[in-house]
Amino acid sequence: MAESSLPPESAIRERFITLIGGCDRVFFAGLPGVGKSLLLQQLALLAGEAGRAVTLLQWDVLRQPFESPRHPLENGATHPLVMRAAGNWLRAQLPTLACDLLIGELPLIGGRLIELAQARDDAAEPLLRDARTQFVVPVPSREVRAGIEAKRAQTIAAPQHSNEADDAPPNVLRALWQDLQTLAQTLGLARQPRASAYCPATYAAVYLRLLRRRHASILPVETLLPTRGSVYAHLADLPQLRAKPDEAQAALRHAESSPAARAWWKV
Repeated sequence: MAESSLPPESAIRERFITLIGGCDRVFFAGLPGVGKSLLLQQLALLAGEAGRAVTLLQWDVLRQPFESPRHPLENGATHPLVMRAAGNWLRAQLPTLACDLLIGELPLIGGRLIELAQARDDAAEPLLRDARTQFVVPVPSREVRAGIEAKRAQTIAAPQHSNEADDAPPNVLRALWQDLQTLAQTLGLARQPRASAYCPATYAAVYLRLLRRRHASILPVETLLPTRGSVYAHLADLPQLRAKPDEAQAALRHAESSPAARAWWKV
């Protein structure tokens, strides 16, 4: 496997070394376009160098077995039943999951894997509340966010890996920010007009509110992180959490027969 590109003196590298030594589960929570995949890759590389065996959780991989002609993507948006089925399946797997270090991505906004933030009376709750499960919220500065959008436009236009063509383009990134801004107003965390530009403080406040029942912390990202080739090229070699077809169908049937979920942000 490739080596980490994080400089030895990097504060993010130091934070990752601490996580590797003290955690069994690390989840990066955030919208597309905040660098989750790159951070996940770098943590996985450092964990491998430290002798930890990594299993990955990526939303774009996890959701695929739950999608079907009955519940397809619509204009790039995941069907609500797919989100519920995938989140419930994942939560049920955690207590029996046999892996050394689980590293995952949690979008949360819109309800994507919000199940891991919800307090429930089940076998997963003690694990999700445990200090060895850390929820990390990358918060890029305005300048870094703009740089990520510019780089995203380049990789979509000329992808180095097939997965890059499916990344959310800059206009979708901006639309998702508006969704978060609307939620911030609903939660009483912001008063700016809905059309306002990305605000790191509001962004962090929303995610910390959603994760208030978990060990959650902010990871400031003040500079664009160095990259070597495509992020996805290094992740393809690692095992991924993914439901078997019969498990996905059972989870979908359960989601279809369950009462309508409460507003997803009420965790």
